[in-house]
Amino acid sequence: MADGKKGGTAGMRRILLLWLIAILPLSGCNYHNELKNLQLIYATSLDMNDKNEIVTTVTIQTPGGKERSAPVHEVLSATGPTLQESLFKKIGMQIAGPIGTSKNQVMLIGEKLARKDLTEILDSTFRNSNDPMLAKVAIVRGNASGLIRLDRIGSATAGEYLRKILKSAKYETAIPSVTLHSLYPVLHDQGRDSVIPLISRLKDKAVVDGVALMNQRKYTGYFLTPEQSSLFLLMSGLKGNICVITRNMEESGSKNDPSQYLSLNILKLKRNKHVWVDAEGQIRVQLHLKMKASVVEYTKDDLADKQKIIQLNKHFSELLTHEAQDICKLLLRSRSDAFGIGRDIMAFYPNEWKRMNWETVYPETDFQVSTEVDIVSHGIIN
Repeated sequence: MADGKKGGTAGMRRILLLWLIAILPLSGCNYHNELKNLQLIYATSLDMNDKNEIVTTVTIQTPGGKERSAPVHEVLSATGPTLQESLFKKIGMQIAGPIGTSKNQVMLIGEKLARKDLTEILDSTFRNSNDPMLAKVAIVRGNASGLIRLDRIGSATAGEYLRKILKSAKYETAIPSVTLHSLYPVLHDQGRDSVIPLISRLKDKAVVDGVALMNQRKYTGYFLTPEQSSLFLLMSGLKGNICVITRNMEESGSKNDPSQYLSLNILKLKRNKHVWVDAEGQIRVQLHLKMKASVVEYTKDDLADKQKIIQLNKHFSELLTHEAQDICKLLLRSRSDAFGIGRDIMAFYPNEWKRMNWETVYPETDFQVSTEVDIVSHGIIN
């Protein structure tokens, strides 16, 4: 009897093994076919039409065939009340195969739609584990779909081109790096407002226009120019790999005279920020920047004179201090707490925070800003 049971068990094992051998190639074939038909999204733009519907535009790359032909790129667009409806239902019905979002490289939002609550607009993206949370986010002047429809730049898709533009601007301290992953927690932070790169289309190119200022979860319509954006990032303690600042050192004369300009590369940055609530309940902020810099361009041959270096340091510091003060005024006017002052109040003055109406208190914040530039190198000349 024991031998009979063993024989029966061995037989069942052989049958199960043969069944697995027969079915595995079939499931592998189905998986291969599914990947072959997958329609990969490489860039996405969101706009709002006159009916307040979301207009979703995507670039889709279809893999090449057996003959190793080049992938086919296609731009598709659809409207709907939500991103989920316009993308997966309406665009999904225009293509032959399932949509794949894992390769999406940029998420562009038109400025009209950006004035709405971004958490509501991007809700399905934040909830979908298949969406790449490292996709770059930017707000576009005018319609975002115009950038999605750019002709391919060389062998790159529009998504790859736009991602490289944003990455390069971040490298040069022109904009911060904002991804879906980094944006989500800030949109839900009551003590801080986000800033989002602002770009536009100029003929057949994408242009970085600075950063858009947000209030809570909406675009305020206020923005910082690229020059202001670089200084704002330094004030936030965020220096990229390169940070070249060029300013006119003469109060009078032609603005087109190159001899009047000084270009400095910020080598080191030290930032001190102090936030407190005084006895009268006034919020006060002291922000001081100390920077060491090297001369990148200056046509006047007098940098060997130490007194001249002292004068340039003083003048350049005064210019940046004045600009930093203007940036703070713009932040207050737009009600954008981009420096996270509310977060500091929440941490160190929790009782006062509970009694505050931040939307009315923040615009009255007293900013005391100063900058100090120290030229430590002027190249191999002089």
